[in-house]
Amino acid sequence: MKIFGVLLLVIASVLVGAGPVGTKIDDNEVDRSAPMSANMNNYVDIIMIQIGPWMNQNFVPIDLPDFIEGFEHRPIIITYHGEIELTNGVFHSIQSVVRSGTAMMHYDRKVLRVVLGANIRQLGFTYDYSAHIMDLGPSGWVDVDIATMTFEFEFGIDLSNFFIYLDHFQLTNIGNLNIRFRGNILVDWLSNIFVGIITTIFNNTITNIVSNSLHSFIQATLDEMNARVQAQGRALTEQELTNLVYQLKHMF
Repeated sequence: MKIFGVLLLVIASVLVGAGPVGTKIDDNEVDRSAPMSANMNNYVDIIMIQIGPWMNQNFVPIDLPDFIEGFEHRPIIITYHGEIELTNGVFHSIQSVVRSGTAMMHYDRKVLRVVLGANIRQLGFTYDYSAHIMDLGPSGWVDVDIATMTFEFEFGIDLSNFFIYLDHFQLTNIGNLNIRFRGNILVDWLSNIFVGIITTIFNNTITNIVSNSLHSFIQATLDEMNARVQAQGRALTEQELTNLVYQLKHMF
């Protein structure tokens, strides 16, 4: 549970140590009070390559709640009522994570703010299903893939004590769903009903569960990182802060 914290600390550490060893930058050359911004795409892209496999090891699997949903079917005159039950749901895999948009870092008065977006690709889910209608009881399991979920993040780093905090978190986009039924061959009308129900459940509930779980996971990661950093009592010296600001000015 370290990658998000490592991402932020590595960015700060790289910048702090990027100047030549033993080089003293004249304070007149750097105005530490002036706000600055820098594009962080290259740094973030390198880290993102590792996040997908890391999340598969540390974030998933996640157990999902059961659902029972009623439905009706009217082929000619008579309306038939039924229900589908989804059980043993698991969010089990992520294919990859890539940057979304431009990743920026802003410096102002000893605070670094890192603003970035991330696309989580090919999220995999599985549910067992059983249905009851017209004396029919098809059952099996269903695989659901979400093409992508896009998030926006803003992290802050207080350079006086390296305390990291999550300032903004938002799910901004949900991609298309791919739904595949296993175990029984379903007639078209029943398959269409099931697809509609499952799509609604995922768009309205499952994606919120994933988003809330990710938010809690990131916060727990930052809490762990902050506890370790604060225990070490490490803060930036004036020379390190001067080097940091100097490097920010030359990152464009």
